[in-house]
Amino acid sequence: MSAASFLESRLKSCSWGTSNLDDEKLRSLGLSGYIYSKVTSKKFRKWAIDEASEKQIKKAIDLSVERAQPIKFTYPFGGYKLWRFLSSPEVDWAEFFAIAYYRDYLLPIAAVYGPGVNFCFSSDDIIIERMDNISSKETNDYFDSFSRLLSTFRQFFPDNLKMEIKRVADLYENREEFERDLKVNIGEQLDSWGDMDPKRKERMIRTSALNINFNGVSNWSSFTEEERLEKMRMGVVLHDAYGKVPRRVAFVRGEDKVVVFTTVIPNAVAIGTTKNSITKFWTGRGFLERKENSFSERVVSFDQWNKVKALPHETESSDLIPLKNFSTVDVYPTPFDFTRGASSGG
Repeated sequence: MSAASFLESRLKSCSWGTSNLDDEKLRSLGLSGYIYSKVTSKKFRKWAIDEASEKQIKKAIDLSVERAQPIKFTYPFGGYKLWRFLSSPEVDWAEFFAIAYYRDYLLPIAAVYGPGVNFCFSSDDIIIERMDNISSKETNDYFDSFSRLLSTFRQFFPDNLKMEIKRVADLYENREEFERDLKVNIGEQLDSWGDMDPKRKERMIRTSALNINFNGVSNWSSFTEEERLEKMRMGVVLHDAYGKVPRRVAFVRGEDKVVVFTTVIPNAVAIGTTKNSITKFWTGRGFLERKENSFSERVVSFDQWNKVKALPHETESSDLIPLKNFSTVDVYPTPFDFTRGASSGG
């Protein structure tokens, strides 16, 4: 199989079907129980489900089934492409692989549940310029390219599988409303800064340092080390304050919503980005790895990319997606094992 034919199959593959075992499981568990088993399937899930998450997921499923409505999934994410990648500000193969993977995750539910599923990528781009010094033009470009990529996939979806991207910004009539909500939360986060777990604080500051573009929409390049550290600290404050904005909370985490995310967050299913990747797609880069007679999809972080990009690989042409970052795809000869560093094979 060529890389081109593999990618085409990943775009167009929307086959489904239940095995005899699944038929028996459906009869045994009932519809809600069966849907829960698919939402939390170990085939996709990368971490265990805690008690609070289990309770919320079951509640959301039960509500939708009782109302004969689609099962509603939300995936909150940054809504931008990490500026450190050359593909920024538009989507690349990382987003392509993630959409294909999440589609595969949803199909077994849509196959047995007539009302189907609605999966919403909830974009947090309203806070990105202020938090990471990334311009609204860049986040607009990302949103537009993500929307176009989704539209390409949607041509091949069954009628009862919906996937869309929405902005938290659109929940507000105007920016002033949002700023009022945010201001209250910023004050609370500043007051509680000293109470934050030191390990989380250190981890979040490192993340803030990676995401902030000090040569971005505002020129912060001449900042002293103390001023840079303060921007990183405020990045964490803004992140946490924004996460508690009431309209975002209601939209992302309503009682009838199943929250899906790459890694572990409260009351959510952590399913990674591909079968073998847990890097967030908007801060990652995608490529293919040869695996026997096929390929596996990989999304790597910026640090991981720097370790592997110069290793021997092929770059193959592609005309599958009419967006600027899809004219070629990198193909590495064997899978990587990032649990043991950047070396391939094994």
